[in-house]
Amino acid sequence: MPENAVPNKYPAQPMEITSDETYAKLRNDLEFWEPWGRRALAAAGLPAPGALRVPGESTNPVLIADTGVVVKLYGEHWCGPENYASEAEAYEVLAGQGLPVPPLLGRGELFPGGDAWPWPYLVMAAAPGATWREATARADRPTQLALARRFGEVLRRLHSVPLSGTGALRPDSPVFAELLAERRAATVEDHREWGYLSPRLLDRVDDFLPSVDALLDGGKPVFVHGDLHGTNLFVDAGNASVTGLIDFTDVYAGDPRYSLVQLHLNAFRADRGLLAALLEGAEWQVTDTFAEDMLRFTFLHDFDVLEEVPLDLSGTDDIGELARLLWDVR
Repeated sequence: MPENAVPNKYPAQPMEITSDETYAKLRNDLEFWEPWGRRALAAAGLPAPGALRVPGESTNPVLIADTGVVVKLYGEHWCGPENYASEAEAYEVLAGQGLPVPPLLGRGELFPGGDAWPWPYLVMAAAPGATWREATARADRPTQLALARRFGEVLRRLHSVPLSGTGALRPDSPVFAELLAERRAATVEDHREWGYLSPRLLDRVDDFLPSVDALLDGGKPVFVHGDLHGTNLFVDAGNASVTGLIDFTDVYAGDPRYSLVQLHLNAFRADRGLLAALLEGAEWQVTDTFAEDMLRFTFLHDFDVLEEVPLDLSGTDDIGELARLLWDVR
C-alpha cells in the first residue's frame, strides 16, 4: 500500500475496484475507464466526445477527450480522497489568479448519495502546448534556457498566490511540516532501498538534516506545487511561453524551496544551467547555503526524486560534494 493510503472503509465498489491491487492494475486502463469518463462528461453537461485517450501513467485515472477536455477520477485507494481534496482546493485558490492553469469546467460524483465510495471527478480544459519533456527534447539550448527563465516568472507568481484555502492551502496548515517530519524519519531507509547513493554518504544524512522547525525557521508559507515533473508543465517552444500547469494533488502551504526539487531533478534532469535560468526568472535570492539547503529538501521530498537524474551519484561519499553536483548554481 502506498504511503499514507486510506484504508478501505467502504463496501464493494460498483466499479469492481475493491483493493489497492486491483486499482493499481486498472488505473490507466482506457477500456475500463472510458464509460465512466463519458458518464462524468454527460453529468457535467459537456458534449460527448468522439474518442478518449489515456495520456500515460498517472496515480489517478485521467482521460483526455478529443473535444479538448480532461476528466480526472478519484478512487478511495492510493490516497484518492486526499488527492481529490487537494486538487479541488487548489482550483478554488488559483481561480482568477491569472496563471496558466487550465480552467475547471465541472465537478461532481459518479455515485452520489450512497454508502459506497462516490467516485468524485473533476473536468478541466486540456492544457495547450507540449509537455516540458516533449518540447525541450526538440528545442535548442537558447530556447530551453528561455523556457526555464519564463517558468521562473510563473513560479514566482505561483508563490505569490494568497493562501485562501481551508485545508492544506490554509496559511497555518500543519500538513507540510508533518510531511517533512515523516520524510525525515523515513528518508535514509528509502534511499538505501532506491540505491542511487553511496551507503557511506547515507550514514551521514541523519546528522546533515536539521529539525523541521530549524529548516523552516519561521518562514512565511507560500503556495507549493510539490510535483513539477516533466509532464505536469506545458510550454510553447515557438514563443518561449508557459501554457499550462497541471496536477495539484501534491500542494501545500509550505516552503518555496520544496517546489524546486521535482522541477530541477525530474523536469530539468539536474541541468544546473536550466536551474540558474529559472532562478533568474524567479528573481530568487541564491544564498551561500542554497546548495546544501536544497539537498536537505531533496532528502525530505515525498517522492523518489533521483530517478530521472542522469548522473552516477553512487561514488560520492561527501554530502557537500553531492550538494554541489546537484544544486550549485554559482
